[in-house]
Formats: sequence, structure tokens, C-alpha cells
Amino acid sequence: MSLKYILCFFLLAFPYGSAAFELPKETYVFDVTAGGDTLRLDRYPAVRGCDDKGQIVVFAFGGGFRGGSRDSASFMPFFRFLVENGVTVVSTDYRTALKDADPVRLATLPGFKDALYEAISVAVTDFYKATAFVIEHSPMWGVDSAKIIACGSSAGAITVLQAEYGICNDMVPSGILPADFNYAGVISMAGAVCAEGVPEWTAMTAPIMLFHGDADSVVPFEKAVIDGFGLWGSSTVSRALGGMGLSHVFHVVRGGGHEVSGTPMTRYRGEILNFIRLTDSPGVCRTATIEETIPGTGDYKTDFTIEDYLRSNM
Repeated sequence: MSLKYILCFFLLAFPYGSAAFELPKETYVFDVTAGGDTLRLDRYPAVRGCDDKGQIVVFAFGGGFRGGSRDSASFMPFFRFLVENGVTVVSTDYRTALKDADPVRLATLPGFKDALYEAISVAVTDFYKATAFVIEHSPMWGVDSAKIIACGSSAGAITVLQAEYGICNDMVPSGILPADFNYAGVISMAGAVCAEGVPEWTAMTAPIMLFHGDADSVVPFEKAVIDGFGLWGSSTVSRALGGMGLSHVFHVVRGGGHEVSGTPMTRYRGEILNFIRLTDSPGVCRTATIEETIPGTGDYKTDFTIEDYLRSNM
């Protein structure tokens, strides 16, 4: 056995010393907004000398665009798994604009629709800025700016899908990202795309991995739209991508609720790592649908109304 593999074994067997969930990280300020918000990101460096390909995941937390934290303890086992497998992780802030929205406005369907669109737009802009910071610092961090994977949970999943949708439809605010940039891959855990009409992509997307439960009452599995405008869930996004022959994997959890915004980070993290690896092999990514059913669910509700989603998000 070579010295390299012996060293790798010890790095993985005794990760980062004795602190079980204390990952080494570096924190950076990547933007101070006109409104006075200071946005930070945390970098968790990959373990070097193992299966290090210079890949980096930029992660967006969930929280309904009202709250959430980039350094929640619940994310740390997932981040640890990735860095121990040679993938650097950056977990980023973004502004959660719904927390400051007028409650009276949010109480009406048109008002909530407009406020949600504004909150998503703000979050996506911040995510683009975090991505630009990663691109700028990639040489000194030892990562490849062509191997950035966008990953998010719930509101963060909406953010990363919307970010990719914006890149492929020439909707990125001027001057934030390089003109030819795209993510190497996108991982969405209970996400959706906000659009007028069924989402369409005018350019080739990055490979996309979608996780969603079909009993999700918080982020729609199919759609939640008003007059054709609103959130188009993972099932609709998958059909649209499939119709265009675009590479994606759709993991459906029958009977799964909004907990599928988090369970992939533990239950399916091997599947996620495999997807990340495949994004580094052009032509290998595929289109696939994976279905599983939660035992004992029996009959369950899937036909949620706009009002149902509104109540779940208040």
C-alpha cells in the first residue's frame, strides 16, 4: 500500500482532530449591500491527498426566505462527508427578504406572489455574488472555477434552480459573473423555479439533480401558480428538462413531505457524491428518474391548493 493511501486512510479515520462536529473553516465577507447587510460565506477546505479533483459545492440554506443560517449544525455532517471525499464546501449567506415584508401584503395571494418573487430575485443575486467571490478566489483555494456545483435546500434549492434558470435564459444582472460561466452541476433538495409559464431553457443547462417528496405542502412538487405565474416544482422541471433532452436525475419520494429538503444530506449523500463526480466526466451524466415509496404511508394528500401553500409558508 502506497504512502499516499496510508495517509488518506488516517485523514479519513481521524478527521480534523477530536472535535466530532467542529469543521475547520474560513469566513469571508463577500458583499455589503446598499441596505447595510453584510453577507458572509464559510469555506470548508477539502481534505487533500485523497480523491481531490478541485470540485467545490456552493450551498444555500433553507428557511422560507425568512430565516435560516449558513452554519446550522444540521448541515455539518453533510459538509464533513463532502470535504472528507475531496470536495470543498462553501456555505453562503443570502438576504431573506420575506422576513421584512408587510404582513398585510403577504396575507393576499397577489401580494404574497409579488413578495415571493422579489425575495427569490434578491436571494439569487446574492448567490451569484457569492459564486463570483468563489471564482475570484479559486486559484488561491486550490479549486477549479469550472467545477462549481450549486446546491441548496428548500428556499436554498429554489435559489440554486433559479440561479441556473437565470444563467440559461440570459437573466443574470450585468457584471456579476463571467459571460461564459455556468455551474458544473446543480443539486436541488425540494426546490422549484419561479416563472411565467412552464419553465423553458434557451441554452444548455448544467446537469441537475432533483430531490422531492410528492406530499410536500411547503414547496410544490408539481406547481403553485396564479394566472400562469408562480412556482413550478421538481416534477414539472423534470418534465421540461426531459422534453429538451437535458441531463438530469429526479429522485422522487412517494409519500415524502418537506423533510426531503433535508434527508438527502444523510440518506442519499452517496448518491449526491456520485452525481458530483459525474459532473467532472463530460458525456457521462444521464437522465434518470428514481422512485421510492415510504412504507406504510397509505393514502396521502398531494392535491394542495394555493391557499394550502400560503398557510404552510406563513
